[in-house]
Amino acid sequence: SDKAAADAASAKADAKSIAADRRAQALAQGYTGNMCSECQNFTMVRNGTCEKCNTCGATSGCS
Repeated sequence: SDKAAADAASAKADAKSIAADRRAQALAQGYTGNMCSECQNFTMVRNGTCEKCNTCGATSGCS
């Protein structure tokens, strides 16, 4: 139905807005602004040429 489609679009927009807010907050706190693929936190920091998550310790794929 049209209402369900509108609700889904609204929820998707809200999720994007929340992610953008979390990314901006992370950047302001000195993080890179990227989301961790393991725990979905925006607490990634530079670790040489890679990134490491300060929350769970996951790396961006290189060691």
